[in-house]
Amino acid sequence: MNKTLLVFTISLIKYSNLLSQSLIVGIPSADVAEKNHLEFTHETQYNYWNKPEKWNSFNFMCYGLGSNTELTVTLNNLDNEMSKNMAVGLGAKKVVKLFKKVPAWEHKIIAGTNILYSTNRQNFGIWSYGLYSFRVPTTKTRLTAGLSYGTSHTYGFRTKQVNSMELLVPNNITAMLLGFEQPLTKNLSFIADWYSGTHALASVIPALQYDIGHNVVIVGYKIANNPQSGANAVILEFMINIPTRKKYH
Repeated sequence: MNKTLLVFTISLIKYSNLLSQSLIVGIPSADVAEKNHLEFTHETQYNYWNKPEKWNSFNFMCYGLGSNTELTVTLNNLDNEMSKNMAVGLGAKKVVKLFKKVPAWEHKIIAGTNILYSTNRQNFGIWSYGLYSFRVPTTKTRLTAGLSYGTSHTYGFRTKQVNSMELLVPNNITAMLLGFEQPLTKNLSFIADWYSGTHALASVIPALQYDIGHNVVIVGYKIANNPQSGANAVILEFMINIPTRKKYH
């Protein structure tokens, strides 16, 4: 990673406000930003064992509106290879609690949409998802599953052979999403999530999450579904939550 990218990453970690789009690792979680909280998440994916060294990042910022709703702003695919798939986005996420008479199970529906704009190709795309999530009371295990539809702004491109020429074809697809969250101690959890298919996000990511107050650090490893989905990578996420309004008592 060159010095400019290293300084940029350190700056994001030091000055940004995190915990947003409320992810498990890479898929949406059953959590949302608190009302009047501005949050930011920076995720680094780094493949240091291949040449050239590959660094890629995803950055999410959101604002809690209350009623289990958050507004989201995203910057995807900022990397050290001048990505042709950099995209900015604006969207929202809503969580609906179900079966409130059995609160220990924490049944929830998660839904959201992001409108994305490619800074390179100068066109619009979309990423939408719908998931169902619940917690097992005895073990505190949370399970999440659902579907997501996205354009190439999220899922990237595949190569197609046409008349002995390789062409890039946009991945406009629907993928299955699975998530797993298991508390180990008061502050430490084992988490994992998975995207099905063959595309830029198609992988399973097991990770450890450590909570420091309202702040979170996640360390994991991305295992691509297949070679066509890209390379494996080390995952680092830094999450900070800062309220925008003071509470008066």
